[in-house]
Amino acid sequence: MPARACGCALFGIVALFWWSAAWAQEDGQSPQRRILAIYSGASTLAANVAVEEGISSVFSGAERNSRYEIYGEYRDAQRFPGAVDAQRFIDALDAKYRDQTIDLIMTIGPEAVPLAVGIRERIAPGVPVVYGGILEATRQAFAEVEGLHAVVSRFDLRGTFELARHLQPEAQRAMIFTGSADFDRRWKSFAEAALADVSDMEIAFVSDLSLEGFRGRAAALDPSDILIGLTIFEDADGRRFVPADALASIAEVSAAPTYGVYSSNIGRGVVGGSFSTFEDTGAAIAEKALRVLEDPSGASQAVSVPVSAVLDWRQLRRYDLDPELRPPDSRLLYYDPGIWERYRLEILLALAIILLQSSTIAALIIMERRRRRNAEELARRRMEMARLSRIAQLGELSGAIAHELNQPLTSILANAEAGSAMLAQPSPDLAELEEVLRDIAHDDQRAADVIINLRRLMTSDSAGLEDTDLNKVVRSAVRLVSSEILSRRIALELKLSSNSLMVKGDVQQLQQVLLNLVINAADAMADQKTRHMIIETGLGPKDQRVLSVTDTGPGLPEALRDNPFKPFATSKVQGMGLGLSISQTIAEAHGGSLRFVSSTRDGSRVALSLPAP
Repeated sequence: MPARACGCALFGIVALFWWSAAWAQEDGQSPQRRILAIYSGASTLAANVAVEEGISSVFSGAERNSRYEIYGEYRDAQRFPGAVDAQRFIDALDAKYRDQTIDLIMTIGPEAVPLAVGIRERIAPGVPVVYGGILEATRQAFAEVEGLHAVVSRFDLRGTFELARHLQPEAQRAMIFTGSADFDRRWKSFAEAALADVSDMEIAFVSDLSLEGFRGRAAALDPSDILIGLTIFEDADGRRFVPADALASIAEVSAAPTYGVYSSNIGRGVVGGSFSTFEDTGAAIAEKALRVLEDPSGASQAVSVPVSAVLDWRQLRRYDLDPELRPPDSRLLYYDPGIWERYRLEILLALAIILLQSSTIAALIIMERRRRRNAEELARRRMEMARLSRIAQLGELSGAIAHELNQPLTSILANAEAGSAMLAQPSPDLAELEEVLRDIAHDDQRAADVIINLRRLMTSDSAGLEDTDLNKVVRSAVRLVSSEILSRRIALELKLSSNSLMVKGDVQQLQQVLLNLVINAADAMADQKTRHMIIETGLGPKDQRVLSVTDTGPGLPEALRDNPFKPFATSKVQGMGLGLSISQTIAEAHGGSLRFVSSTRDGSRVALSLPAP
């Protein structure tokens, strides 16, 4: 069997024990099976270590109805060739196992097969031999020997070559490195035969160099070349090596991608290869041994270890080879995917969530902007409706307002005429003249106040929120409707707070609310004999400022009691039903409320509550 190197050392006899979980015999003693495993190479070879792992994996998972003892012996034929050493090895086994009962012999590697055949006749005549780690030629050589069961491996040089061509389709030259030992030369002959029909690429065999010479040739290769390392048990200087160590040293400096023909090369600098792995070989040998122990006559004479292409992902990256070019059934080892490959699903899910959230946020922003535009448009329309409502109110009060202006103007005219008459006298009474002028100024201010209030109510622009005294708002509004109140023969009673009631509000809008409440109260009492209205200000719960209007009308109609502030709901013949609705909106915009405190047949009381500034 071709030898491979690994850092693990196995000393002496390797004994693996598998004890049964249940007794197979009535006397409570399970049958004991002893297996002698003979290896061609040394115990430190990576190939042997891998084979032992494969054997162990099968026996550890086998049905434990028997106890197995496995004895391991290592010929080390590569470093100690020759018939003399082989005979000494057989004699040592004879002396060691002469008094032992051996139930089966396993061999690993071609050199171990004749050893097993020779020792079997001396220590265990007729026991079955399962031999693996061999090529088809070795199986054919021992096909006629009784009791031998072959496990054939393939060290697929042609498959390795084709694998390299898959990964390097532009390559024009393949370099085959091999050493100077007899085993190395046999590998070279085998490779020449396997690649003899290749005509579309240059095939160059390189041998009989020192290890340093191999390293120098590898370093000088073109990156497009293919380098296949066979075995280097010995170099041209006569130095001996573990082949896997030698090829690892060469691959370390190679400018071209390096391929190997053994699975033990994987992970040590080579890109890959096509072969039966040593772990699979060991497992196949163990499975064959178990079947032979169970039924020697029924076991097939030969089985084959499957071949697969194996690649080292790290070396693919090192030589910038595209993994997508590899055969579909190949195995990729040491694969360390990038963030995208490792978390592709999570990244896509996160992106989908982010996209969904972004879309939701964008939709919410658009909706919020639309809401603001709609709110602004609604506020603008509400202000326009309020202005139109004020104009309608002023239209209803036009006669009273004209009378309110006419009184000071008439007084001004009378006082002016009286003043003129006084000045025409030879000795006018200056004190009386001063009183006349004072009356003119007072009446002029009274007329000016009416006009100012009218301008405030008529304008479409809000003055904004400002600190104002609720009592002053009442007085200015009452001044506009006082003539209307008198003409309707309504007894108006003002009960204003003795202290200032400061609020933060729009004077124009607050006046509109009060005018609407006063006109509604006056209209409600139109058919009443007793017409008494009370306008009152004071403090309410939680330091609120309260303005209320009380009348002696018949109260709210039945249809309006559930929601008297509903738009377009009115009991007036000429009314539009927007006054109370607009007044409630103004109250809420000021952070307050407008509500009917009471409404009976004896009258109603409406209260406007505003927070303290």
